[in-house]
Amino acid sequence: MEKIPQLLKKIGDKHYVETCSLCYEDFEVGAIIESNHGRTITSADCMWMTMLMGIETAMHINQDYAKKSEFGDVIIEQLVVFSISIGLSSRLISGSASANFEFDELKALHPVRIGDTLYVTSEVLSMRESKSRPKQGIVKLKIITKNQDGVVVHTGTRTMLVWKKEFLPQQSING
Repeated sequence: MEKIPQLLKKIGDKHYVETCSLCYEDFEVGAIIESNHGRTITSADCMWMTMLMGIETAMHINQDYAKKSEFGDVIIEQLVVFSISIGLSSRLISGSASANFEFDELKALHPVRIGDTLYVTSEVLSMRESKSRPKQGIVKLKIITKNQDGVVVHTGTRTMLVWKKEFLPQQSING
């Protein structure tokens, strides 16, 4: 990633639009991209997301049960962890994506608890021009999620279709 993308694009006199997402040309195989913020998991995250997905496993929603388990407390469902991980990296990593093709190789490596703070790193594994969509390219990333202690809690891969810069649809609140 020799040239870092600019954060703002001038669209008028003293008028700018945020452009802080990576286009296809901005990615480079082997590049490691860290999100610049973390997210602390709350009990509301655990309850709402788990119930939204229809997961009613006692380990994730019943504190009395969970306290008697080997973990000693409620642990966060790993699909919730993965969803939050994707969200943490989405503005920069997939803000210029038009589609997610695949999430694969999901691995829950360490329990996540209420009060843990998650941080995400993305590593570019591969990229290629799209054969059927010449205005876009395909990028595959490894997503690595760590907690506040630097322990890797979750990993997985993500493959997405990303716009090339010159074809990126412009977004503005003013149309």
